Amino acid sequence: MLEAASPMSQLDPVLIASRWVCGDLLPENIPQVAVGLIEAGHEHPAVYRVAAEDRVYSRDQVEPLLQRMFSALGVAYPMALKDARQIVARQIAREVTAGLKNPWSAATQLDRVVPHWETKDGNVWAIYGIADEADWDSGSGRNISTLEAELIAAFTQLARS
Repeated sequence: MLEAASPMSQLDPVLIASRWVCGDLLPENIPQVAVGLIEAGHEHPAVYRVAAEDRVYSRDQVEPLLQRMFSALGVAYPMALKDARQIVARQIAREVTAGLKNPWSAATQLDRVVPHWETKDGNVWAIYGIADEADWDSGSGRNISTLEAELIAAFTQLARS
């Protein structure tokens, strides 16, 4: 059986760019992310410039700085939303399979990153179906421990895809 890959570092520039494109990073969090990149050894003037921003309120305000930063870090940016969603969805799944993330909160995060109405990925739909069933009235569906085991298995499938 194919084993799921390990999660990427939270400071992987490709993951950061993907999370930004998907809306999984808020503008006000970007300077702190840049500080983390610097601390991880990504010392480049463009990264320092983003880290120096102390009042980031909108995506439009920081986007030009991020374009320069991601270019300096060797990330193909801007990236397609579809590609970014795939990277982040698999990262979320890998974090679940590695025991780093609660599967229920991961399902909620996945729905924000890859809205159910915008995907045809069967692995993602399996996660949505299980999470939806957990929201039913008690007594209407299967017990939560059964659903959680299936949810983790569905995340494992997504992580391997």
